[in-house]
Amino acid sequence: MSFVTMMEGHLAWGDKPLLDNADLAVEPGQRIGLIGRNGTGKSSLLKVLAGIEKLDGGELHTQNGLHAVYVEQEPYFPEAPTVMDSLVLRGKLDELPDEKMRWQIQSRLSEFLHKFGLDENLDLKKASGGEKKKAALALAFA
Repeated sequence: MSFVTMMEGHLAWGDKPLLDNADLAVEPGQRIGLIGRNGTGKSSLLKVLAGIEKLDGGELHTQNGLHAVYVEQEPYFPEAPTVMDSLVLRGKLDELPDEKMRWQIQSRLSEFLHKFGLDENLDLKKASGGEKKKAALALAFA
């Protein structure tokens, strides 16, 4: 069974069609990449797949229990002293009602930051664009 299936997908930006009767299936174990010029709808397609945007027409089906996370090209980071503090705010982890779940997610976040070679205590103001992107990806994986 496909993770995601799009059938006859339509999406437009104003009067400019981005998807016109597009079909897509993402199967378990499959890896995909999107290549195209600026403004051709790559980010819009990813937002549709993550449930952030809706298709103008067509159907989108996702496997039950699937959770997709979209990491924007230029991730926003709330003001905070460290990368970890900012990620907690970005992910609204401090608002989770279940303390055990909050601890588990923060623990996974710390693990992914480490895997990506980032210090969770890095001063957010000193973090490079690449470090911020890796941090946003770590939060998405956590």
